[in-house]
Amino acid sequence: MELSDEILNTIEHCKEYAVDLLTETGEAYPFGAFIDTIGNVHPLEMEIDKKNVPTIGKVVETLGKYCETEMADNKMNGYALCYEVSYELEEGQKQDAIAIDLKHQTESTPLFYLPFEKAEEMQIGELFAVARN
Repeated sequence: MELSDEILNTIEHCKEYAVDLLTETGEAYPFGAFIDTIGNVHPLEMEIDKKNVPTIGKVVETLGKYCETEMADNKMNGYALCYEVSYELEEGQKQDAIAIDLKHQTESTPLFYLPFEKAEEMQIGELFAVARN
């Protein structure tokens, strides 16, 4: 599958930000990136009221709704939402990862995963993609 520069730049932005968050804080609160109408990639985060912190699911849902509305209004070409997940490739072998869930106006994309392991030092694995069902 050939991916456009817009998609590749968005994935790289998300990967770099995820690595920074994980190595600096050991945590990865949901974030993302969006592609404007001329192909530039910009960070995407939700402002959080420290007195009323929403659930991770609510943050992902809110960011997704915002981006879908903006894309429908042709104000962005695409977006990626990034959030912590756990997957299992082999029975009993769970792995933490950052999911990079990318949507684009004109391209189909797989779901990307950036595995990591919290140890004395954060261990970041290789980014990989999985076809969507």
